[in-house]
Amino acid sequence: MIRNIIFDIGGVLVDYDWKSYLAGFHFPAEKADAIAQATFLGTAWPELDREALSIDEITAMMTAAAPQYAEDILTVFRGARRTIRRRDYACGLIRSLQDRGLKVYYLSNYSSYMLSQTREALDFLPLMNGGLFSYEVKQVKPEPEIFASLLARYPSIRPEESVFFDDGASNVAAARRLGFHGIVFEDPSQATSELEALLEPNGQ
Repeated sequence: MIRNIIFDIGGVLVDYDWKSYLAGFHFPAEKADAIAQATFLGTAWPELDREALSIDEITAMMTAAAPQYAEDILTVFRGARRTIRRRDYACGLIRSLQDRGLKVYYLSNYSSYMLSQTREALDFLPLMNGGLFSYEVKQVKPEPEIFASLLARYPSIRPEESVFFDDGASNVAAARRLGFHGIVFEDPSQATSELEALLEPNGQ
């Protein structure tokens, strides 16, 4: 029986649209690609989410990746809160699942730096039954340790009774290896349809 729903946040409950944000600077294509690789697509961003390094160390990693664009990299990074926008369905989705007797949690790669600047877009958090951000435990998906940390925080969660949604296929694969039901989130309609197939045995 499914008892728990666990959501990633970026790309699932909020938009994480760094591409449109970066395009808004109107950099030449080669420069835009270099900045993307130094920031959102580089090795520094997962370390930002892990939060084992300071912000100064993170920005040093980013600028070292493309030193010729250092000032623009810092500008892009400082405004990165604009990559996050609330999705209108988030609160209603959470409430509808809870109305069916399900517990709803989050498990997200998210830094305290970004959380402090985007909390307004995450206005659904108080509705949820709990969750875990990567920065809290200095672990990131798809590492199995972060799933273990979620289970340690909430001993009532059993993987075989839980469905994990993430827009990243590698994160869903990691969850499945640990015994969770996993659904790659593409859009609300697709995700809801796949969830309903899993909930049928619940008699709901």
